[in-house]
Amino acid sequence: MVKGFRDHTSDVYGAIPAVPSPRTLREWLQERPARRKILIWWIVAIIALGGAATQVPRGTRAVKGWQARRQADQALVLIDQQNWADGAKNVRSAFQLRPTEPEVWRAYARLLSRTGQGTLAVQWWQKFAQAKQLSVDDRRDYATAAIYARELGVASEQVAHVLSQPGGPAPMDLQLAGQLSTLRGYNSTAVTYAERILSDNRSNPREVLGANLLILANRSAESDSYKAAFDRLLRIARDERNPASAQALAVIAQQRAPARLTLPSTESFGLTLPDAPNSMMSLKEIAERLKENANSRAYHHMLALELRLRADPAREEELVASAIQSYGQSDDETLIALGSWLYSHRHFESVLSVIPYDRAVQRRELLMEHIDALAALGRIAEVKEMLLAEHAVLESAFQHMYLAVIRQRSGEATGAANEWQRALDTADSPRSLIGLADYAEKMGTLDIADAAYARLIIKQPELKSAYLSRFQLAQTRGQSAHARDLAREIMRLWPEDDATRMREIYLRLLLTSDAQEIAAAEKEAEPYVIHNPWNGSARSALALAQLKQGKMAAALKTLTEFTPGVPSSAISQAVYAAALDANGWKDKAREQARQLETENILPEERALIAPSLR
Repeated sequence: MVKGFRDHTSDVYGAIPAVPSPRTLREWLQERPARRKILIWWIVAIIALGGAATQVPRGTRAVKGWQARRQADQALVLIDQQNWADGAKNVRSAFQLRPTEPEVWRAYARLLSRTGQGTLAVQWWQKFAQAKQLSVDDRRDYATAAIYARELGVASEQVAHVLSQPGGPAPMDLQLAGQLSTLRGYNSTAVTYAERILSDNRSNPREVLGANLLILANRSAESDSYKAAFDRLLRIARDERNPASAQALAVIAQQRAPARLTLPSTESFGLTLPDAPNSMMSLKEIAERLKENANSRAYHHMLALELRLRADPAREEELVASAIQSYGQSDDETLIALGSWLYSHRHFESVLSVIPYDRAVQRRELLMEHIDALAALGRIAEVKEMLLAEHAVLESAFQHMYLAVIRQRSGEATGAANEWQRALDTADSPRSLIGLADYAEKMGTLDIADAAYARLIIKQPELKSAYLSRFQLAQTRGQSAHARDLAREIMRLWPEDDATRMREIYLRLLLTSDAQEIAAAEKEAEPYVIHNPWNGSARSALALAQLKQGKMAAALKTLTEFTPGVPSSAISQAVYAAALDANGWKDKAREQARQLETENILPEERALIAPSLR
């Protein structure tokens, strides 16, 4: 049967041919020698193509890295030339090419440092320092940014590096050291650095100006060194050939900005000059010199406009229109100044026109100008909407504290309290804590202000201004004992602070009735008054000690002998009223006491004037 099946299939399909055995690759290549060459070429081509495919991305990255570094180098040149707008464009282009390139981080950090954006600059310098070694110039910019941001530990490290250069510190390094000493409250040390700058023939005009500003910030207006520094400042201002003259003119003409919603605290290293004899240069003279000065930038020309406006208020519309036309398309620094100037003259709509929303969200200070203008126009709903949105340029703490005021104005008391607490909880940098404390104090939320200062002291235990601010706040809140304790802590850390020492003696006397302690306080204050007869705070302490010991005539003499019959503005008016009353000048004492009835004075001072009011 099987045989039959086979026969049947053969008939149908025909004979089945034999299957040849398979050939090996070697046999196939040997049949034709050309096949071997072709195969080799194909193998080489495939390997080459594969290698090229893996190398293309790597090569592209290398090219982009080179282009990014080139853009960063160009940005550094522009930044050195203070061409901030073009420098920022190059930095942006470099980031787009390769955001992971360290040289791009360096350019960005330097731009931030030199345009006063200290907190952000510190972050980028820290990032760059982890990738590459810092140069001397890098450390100078890093220190500048840290000083702006009040990061005193970081600043100290960088200043120490630049001061220990093999060739010795340059004048700009001494200036950084002087600024750091000022923030720490080491006034004599800061002045020593300033004097070294003035005696160094390498110092350029701007460094000389900076040295004089250091002296003005660290010496009292009555001192000879202060008067000499101010005279030098005037000479710099009047010397049109001096590259620092425009800056000196601006310092002399500085004015307080009006109150606004945000009340932004400055990031930069600000020097608050005491009252100075600036009547020696009139506003008109300053305006003309700023206008004609070859070193004046847009900001200085705008300051000249402001001074001319004060001299001739009738030209306000003309000068405002001229300022908008001339500076409305300028760089960030000029726009910030222009916005502030327009705001001060209540041209709120103009602020919004020169700083539209799209431009405002690119920088915190511009955003503040925009928000302030909206608030001044009563467009609270728009302000609230803006603050509820996330803006990269606005720190969370600032967002919450502005929202707190908006909610408060809208009658949302609980919501406002919650926003204040959120602001405190999210303020994690010295700059944000300084801003929060300053803002909360001005808005009357004193518990938040005190808590912010307390946290700031923990973060920056060498920042003297934080201690002084909290000390002053305690007195504002009527917390005499707490203020005395803070004064003692300041004296422990800064023994050379005679002003706080005199205030501590005064507070101690207000709080004590112990005869021995009062006598000891008198002995402490008396020598200081002899050597500093103009010091009203010392006279107040001495007079209070004398008054508490029954030395009535001596107390009144202490308060009036330097300027007979008229107490210095620094003298305690409460002690003066009490001394008048104790010496029989009842009507005059009552008149003086009544002036203090509505003033915010300490409880113990109010007790001093109570007999006069009865």
